Amino acid sequence: MKVRDLMTQDPVVLGPEATLEEAARRILETRYGGFPVVDGEGKLLGVVQVEELLPHPENVPFSDVEALQLFGEWVDEDVLAEIYRRYQRTPVKAVMRTEIPKVHPEDPLGKALKVVLTTDLRHLPVVDEEGKVVGILTRSDFLKLILGRS
Repeated sequence: MKVRDLMTQDPVVLGPEATLEEAARRILETRYGGFPVVDGEGKLLGVVQVEELLPHPENVPFSDVEALQLFGEWVDEDVLAEIYRRYQRTPVKAVMRTEIPKVHPEDPLGKALKVVLTTDLRHLPVVDEEGKVVGILTRSDFLKLILGRS
């Protein structure tokens, strides 16, 4: 099988200037866990996943204390209003992953599966020869394939 046989064609994408609020709302509306970020010509710039939108625990330097960090800054658990304000003004290009693997429609499906299994990327962009996003593969796509469902 080829990547084109399993990929979702014409996936939902975001522009780099879309705010984190827009990305979060899109994730909630579509129930997708992330989206490719593309330029005005549809060329892949990066991927934003729900993980990039959530605070994550980090060890405070020179301490055994663990605290929350969001967008590279320490945050207090009680500052949700400030986090929301940041979502409203921060573009996805500030947090998107840019060093991401990608596959082409004619690549063997096994190549895509290897990428999905060996990285923490849950949304694998499929690009054409010009780097334009033409599809997306997710871990769920492979589960559906295994279960014989499309």
